[in-house]
Amino acid sequence: MHKNTGSRAFQLAMIFIKEQLKEPTALFWILLSPGAVFYLLIYSKGDDNFNQDYSAVTAWFYAYISSSVAFFGFSFYIIGRRESGFIRSFIYTPHARAVFLIAQLIAYSTIACLYCLFFYMMTRLPFGGYSTYEASILMIRFYSCFILFCSPGLLITALPLNFQTANAVFSILSFIMLALGVAQAALPEPTYFPIELFNPLSLGKSIMQQGIQPLWKIIISIFVTFIIALLLACKYLRINPVWSRY
Repeated sequence: MHKNTGSRAFQLAMIFIKEQLKEPTALFWILLSPGAVFYLLIYSKGDDNFNQDYSAVTAWFYAYISSSVAFFGFSFYIIGRRESGFIRSFIYTPHARAVFLIAQLIAYSTIACLYCLFFYMMTRLPFGGYSTYEASILMIRFYSCFILFCSPGLLITALPLNFQTANAVFSILSFIMLALGVAQAALPEPTYFPIELFNPLSLGKSIMQQGIQPLWKIIISIFVTFIIALLLACKYLRINPVWSRY
């Protein structure tokens, strides 16, 4: 790999970040909408919820936001840039593919962490004062959840999907995870274990609530799986060379 791969990836990532932050619709659906739903549910159940553990109350919301950034940010925009001609025009060598995917990862890792911090600032105050230590721990857990959802997202980008079809696939996948989560919440604990096992959103909730230490084996598996998926994406990223457009 070329020595300047890192600098090129970083420069490209800055372009991706600026592009994403100029999209107000994504900001609303990924961040402001869960924040509004959070306060709606909390106040509908009474003020006693604010006396509970913050991590336990917000775990589902953090897991959902991380999945949204991974699916509709990191993975979805790989397909979008393929459809727009960006990949066809510039990414037709293994080195270019590596630079693009590393830049994509840097950009949406940064955006994911910013969304995590923003949601923390939006929701923490009713439970007590802000804590830099708590915010740092939550961000580490949140990033683990983000990587968890990026792996299936990368596999989906390998499919011959267009922009609209990919949007439908990610939307259906998110809906199924949410539906399984609702079903899990309605069942007694011994019964919902099989549902939790097959629902990545439930695993994300467990990571946000329990932390890294009790789940370190699962966390390692998540990152190893992501590295494998990223390497496969570098090799099999769907592109059409620029000369095939004519």
